[in-house]
Amino acid sequence: MMIPTYFYTVLIFIKIVTGSASFIADRTTAQTVLIRPGISYEYIHINATNDKPTILFLHGFPSSLHSWRHQTRYFSEQGYGCLVPNLMGYGRSYSPLNRSEYTSKTITDHLIILLDRVGLGDSSVFVIGHDWGARTASRFVLYHPERTIGAALLSVAYSPPFRFNLIAALQQSLTNYGYESIGYWTFFAADDAARIIERNVDSFIDLLFAANATLARTDVAPVGKIRAWLNNNTRTDRAAYMTKEDYGTLREYLASGMQPKLNWFHVVIDNLDWDYEKTFNATVQRPVLYIGGRRDYIGIIGAAERQKAYVKDLKIVEVDTGHWVMEEKPNEVNREIHQWIKTVMSNNSPAIIFLWKSYLYLFILFLFLTI
Repeated sequence: MMIPTYFYTVLIFIKIVTGSASFIADRTTAQTVLIRPGISYEYIHINATNDKPTILFLHGFPSSLHSWRHQTRYFSEQGYGCLVPNLMGYGRSYSPLNRSEYTSKTITDHLIILLDRVGLGDSSVFVIGHDWGARTASRFVLYHPERTIGAALLSVAYSPPFRFNLIAALQQSLTNYGYESIGYWTFFAADDAARIIERNVDSFIDLLFAANATLARTDVAPVGKIRAWLNNNTRTDRAAYMTKEDYGTLREYLASGMQPKLNWFHVVIDNLDWDYEKTFNATVQRPVLYIGGRRDYIGIIGAAERQKAYVKDLKIVEVDTGHWVMEEKPNEVNREIHQWIKTVMSNNSPAIIFLWKSYLYLFILFLFLTI
């Protein structure tokens, strides 16, 4: 039976006024919408108040819309709109096995349609992504700058369009950091990876969300290590920020249907984006905030410095976390994002723009009169 949209609105209002906002990233309040024939997206949408903008939150691998639970609660309480989809391959969203359907162009086009479906029309949004969601956020800006106010990239820095070579990337990271920071990609690209992960899902979650962040360097990143960990069904303590409820939600997402999630890696490994992006201007035309964890051995902060060549308006923030910055230190991350948003909005205000234009006209007039 189709549940009316107003039911969710009433439920959301009741939970806000009673102080219980954990629902915001809870699948029990998620809806699905048809993007194109045969293509649906699962999402949560909270309307903005007081003319504040909407934030589009994009999760990474192997997370879900649930990973933004702390951010959607905080920002919705501040009056910002929150649109939080499960991206392709996750939950009830479209999850094809054909890896060629996971191109950045396809996904960003879907997101534009999703914005329209939830009533945002031609509105511009802040887009915030973590991990693979950060890459998608950066492509959202490149493909649709007219719909972007600014982009926040968490744990994964902006990388311009280029032809990717996995072997060369592994060698480069070995030279730069002393280990293969994305060696696990070789496992995720293997034909048996999805089956091994599903068979050892608890071991997989333990490793990726371990209490000991250095396991990412010793048992995730290097080539062959994650396969060995899973085949031995190795267990370890999980991080304290992951509650039993969080674990149960994540396990539900990962216990089956892993191959569509792994298809995201194939898009880069197989250079499926290149034909669309090879003629792009790689310079990002919108403000960018990058937040990285000092103990993240996958999304290495040092690599973030290279963004400066392509992002003119860039702010870099370091936090004392591993890879899952917005879950490990939600209050600190929320404050940094909120302050950045307020700064961007202030710089984009009509009064400021009018003032700058006035100064520019006066300067041109001065030059003309002195010639």
